[in-house]
Amino acid sequence: MKPDIKNKIAAEAQTTNIFDELPDEICGFTLKKIFAENGDRFDYFSYEDEKIHRGLTVYFHEETFEYKTRVKIGLNEFCLTKFFTGNFETFGKMLPEILKVVENLSKPINPDEDIFISDRHFSAWSYVKNLPQSIDGFELFITPDKPAKFTNGSYIILSYTNFEMNADFNIFYNIYTGGFSGESKINGVPHVTYLFDAKTLKELQKNLDAHLVDEICRIKNF
Repeated sequence: MKPDIKNKIAAEAQTTNIFDELPDEICGFTLKKIFAENGDRFDYFSYEDEKIHRGLTVYFHEETFEYKTRVKIGLNEFCLTKFFTGNFETFGKMLPEILKVVENLSKPINPDEDIFISDRHFSAWSYVKNLPQSIDGFELFITPDKPAKFTNGSYIILSYTNFEMNADFNIFYNIYTGGFSGESKINGVPHVTYLFDAKTLKELQKNLDAHLVDEICRIKNF
């Protein structure tokens, strides 16, 4: 990170006490004050709950010259674009709302109450009861009755994860396309598969029955 940017960050931090007022814990998420370089980022702080593998990190991004908020759910990470800003004062005003995101991360989504996916009736999908809790060392991490909101109109409705291997398999539902798709991560690197593409839960169930076990075995032995 360039010296002038580090000097800017240090000078800004001296003008406010917002970082001193952060709560040590929010709904089981523990505060970690970082204040350190991380590649082209300067990480301010994070909140993590290692038991449920979720967290949030707030940082300054040198490349875009913006303050950003990044969420982690399992091995899936994404930025919350509504909190992007290049103004430090605006960033400070956003912090209370950013902390509410941490609180929301502690609560599973009720698909029946989410206006974007309630019509898909994920909670009533009986197939969920037949999903194995573990497949070849990959644990069932996210289920359709407790999905996770992702980015660009997508929800993770199914995830099998091996945290030790830094690998997973996910099924996404996208509200804009109205379709389902599959994606894995192998040592953190995304890999797309088209074997699980579907428009209905009935089609998705057929694809899962045919390919889920083989796909996870493929990921493990990659």
